[in-house]
Formats: sequence, structure tokens, C-alpha cells
Amino acid sequence: MFWLLALASIVVGGLLSVQPLINARAASAAGHPIYGAMLSVFVSTLTMIVMSFLLRLPLPDTRALAASPAWTWIGGVIGAFVVLTALTATPRLGAATTVMLFITGQMTAALILDHHGWLGVPVHPIDLPRILGVLCLVAGIVLIRWA
Repeated sequence: MFWLLALASIVVGGLLSVQPLINARAASAAGHPIYGAMLSVFVSTLTMIVMSFLLRLPLPDTRALAASPAWTWIGGVIGAFVVLTALTATPRLGAATTVMLFITGQMTAALILDHHGWLGVPVHPIDLPRILGVLCLVAGIVLIRWA
């Protein structure tokens, strides 16, 4: 199972380099980046609806959703900004630079989440090897963008 998930992650990671450029084309045709992002999120929503029917999932527990903290809805807002930022940045910065910047932001935030154990993740204190890992990502950005 590990290898299947790893392979799927690699394939989807590769597709993440293509998605913003496809979304940028849609945004250009629609007349504004927000419309490109909206189209992407709309198609994602339709895809998940179809998947839930194909997998014959039970309807979500609306009481549990209503009782969950308000901050749990922020994930959708974050997703919308990820799509919008990616589709506007990638055509200007290039796919490699944009992906590396996203990964650097993700790793920095992940280190902070791990360090404090926020949102239920196991605590892993920030140490020198972890900081060096992020600095290597920053060096990668410099090499990809300016070397």
C-alpha cells in the first residue's frame, strides 16, 4: 500500500506542475484569474460529487459538520487561494520556481506545526537538520531561478 500511495503522490505531484498552466489558460479565456480559479474549484467539486456516488458513500453527517469549529471551513478558502495563486504565479515565474516556492512555504509551515503539535500532529521539535532541509529548498529556488 505504501508504494501505491507513494506512486500516486509522485504522479499527482507532477500534475500539480501542469494544473496552474491549464487553469491560467481557462482564466485567460474567461477574462480574469478568479474565473479560472472558480472553474477549477467547480470542476473539483463536481469530480468529488461523482466520486462519492461511484463509491456509494453515505451522505455526510450534517449535524457533525454543523457542530465542528468554524475554523474547519478555512480549508476550502485555502484551497481557493492555492489555485488562484498557482494559476497567476506559474505563467510568470515558471512551473519549477512556483512549485519550489510552494514547497518551501509548505515545509516552513509544517515545521512550525510539527514543533508545536498543532492540529493534532505529533510533536517534532525544530532542530538543525530540519532547518537545513528548508535552507536547501531555498538554495534550490535560487539555483532553479537564477543560476
